[in-house]
Amino acid sequence: MKKLFKYTMAVVLGAFALASCTNEYEYDAPSLTDQGGNATISTEKTAFVFVPGEDQEYVVTIARVDTTQAETISLTCDNEKFTVPATVEFAAEEKTKDVTITSNVEAGGSEVANISIAEGNAFLYGSNTVTFTVNVYRSFPGMIQSAFYGGSWQMVVYELEMGKYMIPNAFADGYDFYFDIDYTTNKVTIANQFIDYYDATYGRIRIKVSEATYDPESHLITATAKFDLPDSGYSFNGTQTVYILFGVNPQE
Repeated sequence: MKKLFKYTMAVVLGAFALASCTNEYEYDAPSLTDQGGNATISTEKTAFVFVPGEDQEYVVTIARVDTTQAETISLTCDNEKFTVPATVEFAAEEKTKDVTITSNVEAGGSEVANISIAEGNAFLYGSNTVTFTVNVYRSFPGMIQSAFYGGSWQMVVYELEMGKYMIPNAFADGYDFYFDIDYTTNKVTIANQFIDYYDATYGRIRIKVSEATYDPESHLITATAKFDLPDSGYSFNGTQTVYILFGVNPQE
């Protein structure tokens, strides 16, 4: 019983000592004014894909926490292919301002850029950096020839990535044509897609291109196109050969 009393007193005294130490410790409360600068940055979209010649433009929004006074906000960028204004001027009571940024990424290029509020202007409890990812397709001149369409016409081929291509408005407006080339076997894989072309006499003419090969010497794709007339009531089914010619070597 004496031992139990002794242990109990030891625990009580230890707890009292700990409480005493805790009460005597002085905490440094966080400063309510230590918030860094006064500005944040944001944007609605950060990933972009462009075709050659297209304007490469982006918009960021600079916002201020305290708007009572006029102020100059400085911006930084870590990629020299992006043009960013060095400063943004705010009038008193002006809270936000949209800023246009441009870039000059070459065809086939891929770039990442961080646009930031400069140190000293960045509000510590908000977003102070946006990151843009930009890709620009390579493009090649070319030509499509089809007996079904009665001739040939010029077109542009975009390289989405090495071996993967797209022809915009290939057979009709709004119908982009996707295909891959395996340069080790010269096999062409056509995306599983139907193209509906409207004819005044027959209505829809549905086209499906498949079974294509690539000739690396002439840069010519030879493909089989299957046709049917889903709206006309005719039982027409046919095939035609479609030729897609690259104007240059797509591997260079």
